[in-house]
Amino acid sequence: MSFRIVERVFSEDEKLPTILLANIYGAPSVEKNLAKMEQIIEIAHKKKVNVLIFPELSVTGYIWKAERRAEIFDLLAAGENGAIAARLNNIRDSLTEGEDGLEYIFYGNIRRKEENYYNCTFILNPGIDYRKEEYIYAKVFLTPIEKDFFKQGTDKRLSIETKWGRFGFLICYDLCFVELPRQYAFIDRVDAIVTMAAWHSQAVREYASMNTRTDHYYGYLWDLMNASKAAYNQVWSLGANWVGLHPRSKEYFWGGSGIWPPSGMKLLQASNINEELLIIRNVDISGQSSKEQDDFDYRIDFEDFYRNLKYREKCLYSLED
Repeated sequence: MSFRIVERVFSEDEKLPTILLANIYGAPSVEKNLAKMEQIIEIAHKKKVNVLIFPELSVTGYIWKAERRAEIFDLLAAGENGAIAARLNNIRDSLTEGEDGLEYIFYGNIRRKEENYYNCTFILNPGIDYRKEEYIYAKVFLTPIEKDFFKQGTDKRLSIETKWGRFGFLICYDLCFVELPRQYAFIDRVDAIVTMAAWHSQAVREYASMNTRTDHYYGYLWDLMNASKAAYNQVWSLGANWVGLHPRSKEYFWGGSGIWPPSGMKLLQASNINEELLIIRNVDISGQSSKEQDDFDYRIDFEDFYRNLKYREKCLYSLED
């Protein structure tokens, strides 16, 4: 399979990372999805990509309302990390550490724990054991269909420190809740938030008297929330999403994988129809975050206000006592 590849250069500093976002179609087939992932990984090696980001549930594909629930559970069992450990280990062994090449792969997959399944983000890197609790993020906010198959994650966030900056992680519907990105930005001090998604396209919103309508309201939300996540928190927003028609649910995924800097402005975004690989070279993850806080640092101003508020409350309580 050949992919359309879109390449852009953010800066001239070649010490900064090159990032690949996979805007791809996923079948409900572990073998097909793994073969596609391995092909994209080979492309990433050849293109000297440093960070590769896949969508949510990139191994199994997204779930659907099946007549037989066992069909979904069989798919999850076939794709969870333990069942594909040999292939994951081979992929991890191909990665570099501290060299010019592919160092990190962020992918979505199933975690099986105590007879429950979790929808998770995992990290492949030579220095990281992807099976360890500290390197796994479990989706917190589940959609109605997901609640039938997955157990909800806790409030444990996942952030990792790299030589280019600190990354935090969300999964799809998590993006709708502003508290999580805010905690990543203000508490964990991340420079970039990665969102892996299986974000749908179609939903109608109409305001007839204003002659305003969209058939792709969910898609509109994907674009809006990635941009606002970046702008509200002054961090990079990196989003990888499925694209195309799901063969079982017959629903369309929005695609639109992209990259938004701390300003919230769209730098590059993939097709809403076709598979594409976006490659952005020399991205200044930590440096750009600092530059865009020169005039207004939202975190500091936020903390100053509430620090003073708590002090005033403390004085008030002391007077009442």
